[in-house]
Amino acid sequence: MSAGDDHICLRELCAVLRKGPPYVRGLQSQIGLHIPDDTTGYSPAYVRFLEKIVALRTFNVPVRDIQDLFSKEVRILQMLRFHTIRRSPTWYLEECARDRMTEGTLLLTGYDLGFPLAGGHIQSNLDFDGAPRELFSGREMGEDVRRALDLYIERLGDIRERVRTETHVLRQALDWSEWAFGGRGT
Repeated sequence: MSAGDDHICLRELCAVLRKGPPYVRGLQSQIGLHIPDDTTGYSPAYVRFLEKIVALRTFNVPVRDIQDLFSKEVRILQMLRFHTIRRSPTWYLEECARDRMTEGTLLLTGYDLGFPLAGGHIQSNLDFDGAPRELFSGREMGEDVRRALDLYIERLGDIRERVRTETHVLRQALDWSEWAFGGRGT
């Protein structure tokens, strides 16, 4: 079992996702996720994150596109210093359990950046851990949060279009399965 009351083991995670361990481990590996040990287990935020990933795969979004979107989200969070808030190997998943989406919420990680993704003022100098500063700032080294957000928004648009297209296909498949097998969910 797992360490925390709200954490679940791999077997329980697979039951929630309705996927086998090889499938789940494959997704974790391909996306580059931290894999908790058996004593730590999976937090509700981690479970919610994987539910999003399975949903995107159901809409036929390629894993490489999901991984690319995820890595862009993590990079944006790092550039905005969100990684300094928590000391966890899965800090980037800690907001996944929230169901509320705003104009500033990242799709996969669930972090609300506090400003609209497509525009607005970016407060990029927050530091929550007081670690020693780098010699040069990210901006001086060529990093730009707005550029990273623009690339993220572009990839997100591609994924949204894929989901819109596949929604029609899935509805047709569900209608067919109702006719062929006598109802949904059977």
